[in-house]
Amino acid sequence: MPSETYQSPVDANFHPTNILNYDHLGVQSVVAKCGVVSGSKREFLQAAHRYLMKHLKPVYRLNEFQSASDTLNLQRGSCSQRMACLEAFARTLKIGTRVHGLWVDGAFWKPRFPFTHPFIPRRILLAWPQFYLTDQWTDFDEIHATAESFIEQGTKAFTNRDTTLFDAVAESTVDLFGKSKTCRQCTGHDLSGFVLEHAGIYNTRDELFAQFGSFHSTWRGRIFEMIYGGRKSSFAR
Repeated sequence: MPSETYQSPVDANFHPTNILNYDHLGVQSVVAKCGVVSGSKREFLQAAHRYLMKHLKPVYRLNEFQSASDTLNLQRGSCSQRMACLEAFARTLKIGTRVHGLWVDGAFWKPRFPFTHPFIPRRILLAWPQFYLTDQWTDFDEIHATAESFIEQGTKAFTNRDTTLFDAVAESTVDLFGKSKTCRQCTGHDLSGFVLEHAGIYNTRDELFAQFGSFHSTWRGRIFEMIYGGRKSSFAR
């Protein structure tokens, strides 16, 4: 995506939204606690990510329209809800954000739910954040280090078995775009095979889910929420 990577951000990549409501006092007060007074935008983003890892309990939730302020108030959230919080934090520092819509094979999540396969749809929409850093768009999986750097460090491949997707990017490769495809020593790192379709890039996650809806409103989603809603992620640290 070279042309999309270097595409300049637009106003919509910075403004508050219903989900990314960084203008809420509750969000602003938490941002002030992230621990970065000075430094680069990337350093702020890394610190904000670590703060959310530490202070937001990872749970199973499907409501993609939940605001960042509500997630912070509850002190818990799904991977996607915590990603939304990170986006909201970024926008407070004038870091542009947008999301890449990915239709991911339901099999990607089966290691976590071995006994409830019938309630996992064939494909699930994932909003994968991108942040405008150093004059280019940086994928969420590379805010701490590039895929190549992680692999050179000998990090294990992400399997969705022993940590959450949100936490994993701090210490391992979560390669949904096939960045490690040409590396012979990187067996298992390339997860692009789970991506069934690219839904496009959206200026806000609000736009993405307004177009495609949220899984929590489907019959499978409602049953899933009845069984797992609010429960701590099984493999969370």
